[in-house]
Amino acid sequence: MFYQIDNFNKRISNAYFSFDSNTSLNKSERAFLNYILKHFLKTDDLKVQVPTQDLLDFLKLEIKETKLFLERLSKKTLPYSFYDSQDEIMGSFNLINSYLISEEKVYINLPKEIKCSKAIKILYSFSYKPTYKFYCFFIKNFILKQNFKVKLEDFKLILNSDTKYERFFDFEKNVLKPLMKDLELSYKIKYEKIKIGSNLNNKVVAIDFLFESDALDVTEDIKLKSILFMIKSDIQDVAEVYSILKDGIQNHGYEIAYKTCFKVKQLYKKSQLSFDEVLKASFKKLDFKDVEPNIFIKKVFSSPKELKKCFIYELEKIKPGVILDTSFFSEKFLQDLFLLNDDKTLYFKNSDFSIFINWQNNKESIIKIYLL
Repeated sequence: MFYQIDNFNKRISNAYFSFDSNTSLNKSERAFLNYILKHFLKTDDLKVQVPTQDLLDFLKLEIKETKLFLERLSKKTLPYSFYDSQDEIMGSFNLINSYLISEEKVYINLPKEIKCSKAIKILYSFSYKPTYKFYCFFIKNFILKQNFKVKLEDFKLILNSDTKYERFFDFEKNVLKPLMKDLELSYKIKYEKIKIGSNLNNKVVAIDFLFESDALDVTEDIKLKSILFMIKSDIQDVAEVYSILKDGIQNHGYEIAYKTCFKVKQLYKKSQLSFDEVLKASFKKLDFKDVEPNIFIKKVFSSPKELKKCFIYELEKIKPGVILDTSFFSEKFLQDLFLLNDDKTLYFKNSDFSIFINWQNNKESIIKIYLL
């Protein structure tokens, strides 16, 4: 199933893809998903950790009420369907897979699908209820950033507001503008009113939704497309990779961006990560290249154990109280750290620090720690 989901972005332009927008989320649940998404984005770890008291304060609930809240949310799913000339897929995933509450921490396990595509991840960012229905109905347009037009009466039917707000002024104020504000967090999108005739007071009959261009100039865009052509068979999420490459060319130049993509294409299959994940990590490494780390160690270590001892010693100096457990680090980072092998590169980032480790057996290894 994950192979199909991971690769639907490559085929979306010639396919039908939709989410079932009937999953009912109340205001508290939407706010909670926003809250958890922000924590997830800091570490890119599906096992989100939140101090228990912080979550209780955010939800304004006691422990027992929080347990009931998470229990109800863990049973809510988001069905989807995808089909084209090759395949027909139907499935669903839980908005949260599981949870664990302790005195110190609450652990929320998010579904793997949230990493598959920006289109899925964005669903966790919406705070306005009608945004879900609107986004799910036009999901393909958002994935492709393809302009679209919708009749006002159809628009109201989609949002179940056909019996409300007879005046367009009221509909725009209470529905359209809050919806657009929600979407603007993730997309450069605007709308234009389509009227019968050119008179200012004429009736609005449709809405034109337009994605603002964030493309590079013509020369740079040609260069970017040349890179995309080279890696097109490896990409999962075209929109996200486009964004990574666009920023990469602007920040580091075309030559470095091209060489980085070529290297990732050659090496990513040796790891357990996707091309998109390795590419993202590679450009993060470049982004830190010109920033002075708080700790920089370059030496030959006799063993991975010696490197780990040095790493935690140096981190302790600038971040007292740090220990090698999941209260500070993601589970994946800890596993990789304890299973170091030749030429292994590790990245980790949270709200406090960013870490880069490159282990080389019998050669100089590197430890870089950046305080954020």
